[in-house]
Amino acid sequence: MAAGTKDGPPMTGPEAPIAASPGWLSPPAGFPRMPDPAGLLCGTAWDSIVGMRAGRRFASYSLVFGIGIALLAAMLSRGPRESGDLKNSKVTIGTQDEVYYSHAATEEDAKALGQALRIAGFFVDRGNTVFLAKGARGTLVSFVLKDGVWDRPGAVSEFGEIGRRVAASVGGLPINVLLVNSAGAVRKKLAVGKAIIGARDEIYYVGSATNADAQVLGQALKAAGFFRDTGLSVELTKGEGTAISFVVSANTWERPEVVAGFEHLTRRVAAAVGWLPIKLRLLNTGMVIERESLVQ
Repeated sequence: MAAGTKDGPPMTGPEAPIAASPGWLSPPAGFPRMPDPAGLLCGTAWDSIVGMRAGRRFASYSLVFGIGIALLAAMLSRGPRESGDLKNSKVTIGTQDEVYYSHAATEEDAKALGQALRIAGFFVDRGNTVFLAKGARGTLVSFVLKDGVWDRPGAVSEFGEIGRRVAASVGGLPINVLLVNSAGAVRKKLAVGKAIIGARDEIYYVGSATNADAQVLGQALKAAGFFRDTGLSVELTKGEGTAISFVVSANTWERPEVVAGFEHLTRRVAAAVGWLPIKLRLLNTGMVIERESLVQ
């Protein structure tokens, strides 16, 4: 994701791996058959729960997405219990990490997801397990978490960023990310998708934000003169308040006049996303939050 500023062209650059660290994921004793939220798998029962080891750091109690430092982990020690009508297959990535796959997901999908997780820094050959499910109406990537993790500040942004990074490996956006407890109950469902504005500009939407939300924001950004069909990208996150994120040039976040410009832009488009307050995030090219402010 990249968004330009008036001071320079759109920024691009590698995304930082998210390092593994022990912590918050809960190894379940076994999963019961679970319902399919919103019929994403066309009504079939499913057991596909995804656990990933990830990292994150805290910044004033807010997780900053796209970096690796201290958030998730304590990987699932075993896969879901097989149901009477569904069995999971798996592939091994490296020598110890595993991707289980079910429904319409294929072995090739699982291998591609495994490699994406390895590149992102989730798979580090320590016996981590991930589960993938695909159906006619969507792709599910689910994280089994210790109680309450889904309500921690920044969880929506964190898991949304994970979903955005791995989506291309499983067929592209949109995908759904599920946050579930150790009993298999879904505690939070996140959408991760992308809306094209005009021919080249784009808005990623995360959490409870929808394609329709992104389209409305895109039109507002066009009216404000920010989107000019030059290939800029913005991210809209909903679910723990509303946040709009922009990638900016190095040290731009330290320039008061530039920060003030983005705050002004945010106020201009506020009505398109439900009005103020809105979290404004300025990110570096590694997708690390360098500055976050609440625009009111």
